[in-house]
Amino acid sequence: MNASAVLEPDLSASTVQTGRLGRLVVARLKPNEDIVESAEALCVSHGIELAVIRGGLGSLIDAQLGYLGRQGMKTLTVPGPGVEILSISGEIVIGESRLQAVVADADGNIFAGRLERGRNLSFITVELTLQEWVPD
Repeated sequence: MNASAVLEPDLSASTVQTGRLGRLVVARLKPNEDIVESAEALCVSHGIELAVIRGGLGSLIDAQLGYLGRQGMKTLTVPGPGVEILSISGEIVIGESRLQAVVADADGNIFAGRLERGRNLSFITVELTLQEWVPD
C-alpha cells in the first residue's frame, strides 16, 4: 500500500476576491516567443492588470515544466521540437504569472506542470485566449 497523508487547509489565511470578467484578448504568438512573457506583454499592451487564461493551443519547441516533487520543486524538460499544448490555464499578473499546462511529446507521452518563465518558446504558433479580471 502506498503512503498517504491528509492535509487540512488553514482557512484563516485564505481570501476570496470578488470582481467581474472584462475584455477578451485573442492572440497568436510567432515562432520563438515565450508563452509566459508573451501573455504578460499582451496584458500590458491592452492595459490589463490581471487576466485569466481561457484557452490555448499550439506547439512549443521544448517544454520546461515545474512540479512539486518529494523534495520540493523540480523541473522537467520535455524535448521537442513540436511539443503540443493539450490544455493551458492560469492567472497572468505582470512578473508573477503562473500558467499550468498539459503537453504531449512527439511520441504521445503526456506531461503536466507549471510553465517556466522564459523556457517555453512557441514552435510554429501558439494561440491564446485571455480574459481580463477586474476586482471590486
